[in-house]
Amino acid sequence: MYIIFIIWLTRDIIHPILPATVEHLHPNVVLDSLIHWDAGWFLRIAGQGYDFDSAPFFPMFPLLIRILTFLTRNGPEAGFLISNAALFLACILLFHLVKEDYGEKIAATSVFVMLFFPTAIFFSSIYSEAPFLAFSLGAFYFARKERWLAASLMGACAALTRNIGVVLFFAFLYQQYKENGLGFSPRKIFPLFLIPLSLGLFMLVLWKYTGDPLAFSHSLNREYWGYRHFQYPGAGQFLNLSVFFYQSNFYALFESGMAFLFLYLVVRSFKYIEDRSLLIFLVLGFLIPFSSVVGNVPLGMPRYILILFPGYITLARLLHKNNLVTAYTVLSVIAFSVICSLFVAGRWIS
Repeated sequence: MYIIFIIWLTRDIIHPILPATVEHLHPNVVLDSLIHWDAGWFLRIAGQGYDFDSAPFFPMFPLLIRILTFLTRNGPEAGFLISNAALFLACILLFHLVKEDYGEKIAATSVFVMLFFPTAIFFSSIYSEAPFLAFSLGAFYFARKERWLAASLMGACAALTRNIGVVLFFAFLYQQYKENGLGFSPRKIFPLFLIPLSLGLFMLVLWKYTGDPLAFSHSLNREYWGYRHFQYPGAGQFLNLSVFFYQSNFYALFESGMAFLFLYLVVRSFKYIEDRSLLIFLVLGFLIPFSSVVGNVPLGMPRYILILFPGYITLARLLHKNNLVTAYTVLSVIAFSVICSLFVAGRWIS
């Protein structure tokens, strides 16, 4: 309901100051206001399949949209249903995961931090963040119960949703190594290989449709996607800062500011995250986009860090320790509202 209020405020009240851009992909003003940028790519893949241009987008979310469209008869509605159902499930899983380790107060605050993270609007749009979060949290939920086949299947679905899902393999590998007295059980470790093998399945799909099994990587290293490539950690953000100082690009400052603030949470997590498998997921999941460089288009770190839920746990613990829950609540709702309004207006936020 709060997002609907922001849409009304942006479209009907702020519109003379901040004209809203719409894609006209759905007749309902609320849904159409939330369809921007990558949402169009997911809908295109769900409807038409893959080509070389769309190869960077992993297949699980478009596949779910395609399946649900048989019931809804409408791709955008299917996408919204999947994203918001996945977000609801992610909230439940995150609450129970954190409650088990730190109690109800930290769990409730962690869920709030996630829902009102500055760029959390992507959870409610046709983006893969919410499905990935649900699959990842589901994988950790089953891993804690030592139901390794279910955990691995969830991990494979996560890896087919976003590329960093593969890091779940390393997180669970460490968890098994520790739980088995610094050793491995062949019976338990075998299912884990479903996670990296899922990437091989996507490569076969791309080979069929594009002739290039590595099209998800090769397609990014072109002018259209900004010649994306890996360098040392932080290289892209230092480039962003230079863009801000020399070209007065305020988005570049926003992206780098979000990236370095989250880096602070990653560092503090070494003290506040007791489950080291969660820490491995957080660190590797952060380093992959943090080490990426894009030559001429924004990288999108404020969105990429959304799915790194262990950071929310660290922030929740820090807020309670320093009695800052109320102050953060006010600031986060304001930041979320502003960025949500910009998103509705069609401005680039990540």
